[in-house]
Amino acid sequence: MFSAKLSWLSPTASIAFLAVICSAVLVGCGPEAPPCNDVEVTSSIRDLVAQAHDDHLKDLQVQSKDIATIALETPTVTAYDEKLKVRSCKVTFTVQASADKVKTMNQYMAAITSPLVGVLDSLNPFAALTNPQGTLLQKAKAEVAQFQVWNQGPQASPDPIRKSLTYQVQKEEGKSNFYVTTNVNVSGTVPYMRVIVLADTFAKEQAKRQAKETEANAKKQAEVDRLSASGKWRKVVYILDWRQPDNAAGRCHERGLVCFRGRDSVNETDAVHYQLDASKVNARGMNALDVAYRGNQPICLVGVQKTQDPGVFTARGYSTFRNDKGEAVDCLPGTENSDWGALVAQTKKDEAAAAGSGAAPATTPRAPTAAPSSGPESLMSLITKYEPCGEEAVCLHTGKGNVVWMQASMMRRMDYALLDKAISSKTPVCLRDLTRTEGKNFAADGLDSAC
Repeated sequence: MFSAKLSWLSPTASIAFLAVICSAVLVGCGPEAPPCNDVEVTSSIRDLVAQAHDDHLKDLQVQSKDIATIALETPTVTAYDEKLKVRSCKVTFTVQASADKVKTMNQYMAAITSPLVGVLDSLNPFAALTNPQGTLLQKAKAEVAQFQVWNQGPQASPDPIRKSLTYQVQKEEGKSNFYVTTNVNVSGTVPYMRVIVLADTFAKEQAKRQAKETEANAKKQAEVDRLSASGKWRKVVYILDWRQPDNAAGRCHERGLVCFRGRDSVNETDAVHYQLDASKVNARGMNALDVAYRGNQPICLVGVQKTQDPGVFTARGYSTFRNDKGEAVDCLPGTENSDWGALVAQTKKDEAAAAGSGAAPATTPRAPTAAPSSGPESLMSLITKYEPCGEEAVCLHTGKGNVVWMQASMMRRMDYALLDKAISSKTPVCLRDLTRTEGKNFAADGLDSAC
């Protein structure tokens, strides 16, 4: 049996080799010091080695036994002093973590030393060992660098670390007790254990983060599935570029499509592909989309649905109308409950009725938002009066109560004559390339007697 009294040096942050002076008191009953391979002696040595490492792991709140296996290989005697009753011994102690821990450790070291990770924090990483104000990344890099310098390589071997250890077994004068003393050099092995702990913590945090991302992505996909199935999905999109899907069979225009990549916000990094029926996008509509693209302005896609390709969506229509705040008005909350096709059809019907009767159409119950369209269109409309709108525009008032804005510089003498005749005779005129600007306000590019 034995009792042990341990002593060691305080932990140091230096990258120099670390030696810890350890001793234990054994209780024996013979006149001689026990042999080097005595069970109690080797057990004591193993405990002293473990304790020397534990002292440098306190800040991580772990013990060496939870990280790696410490073992002794072939204790042998090197000398014996008969007069002092001192037996000198040597042994090789090994430190080995499991294969999984070493693999995680190497992955962590590769990640933490990557040129893409904190370039500024990589400057003089060793300074972080003695600088309490260093960043967490600096300190992590310093821990890794300390081991890699000792290891003389960026990756740890799956083989155990072997280190030579000398110790002495000495009889206490006048007593039956014996001392076991040794100097434990923990350079290399302590950094090895510390990096393993840091790597394990990093892996667990990565796993938690991945689990949260997976859960968030699953919820996002479920919402996409729900909206796509509803047939009412309206989506604000910022056009990123006019690229088509890489796996598309043939060019978009050859398949009767308008294709572009879009993102959910100006600062969004992720983008997906959208496809529109090209028959719904005339020249004016294409120009409006291009203006939105070049100005980083939002558009509203209507009837968005997913396809078999998770990176490609289709849309039944679109709107480039924006309010004074720059918002895509036809994608504002609540608009998804209105029937896009019905509103477009009703708008055409009302304009046609007004043109035929020469009077304002009856009020039709509908959503409070303005009637959208899938692109600029030319419509016959009854004009009741026209007047200047500032210095650069002329405003036409329709029998429906709408206001159509036209650029004054584009108005010809014959256009004014056409308007005068149409108003006096209560006959409709054709508004060319009509687009909504806000509410009941529209803009037109030209006039004609018929569409």
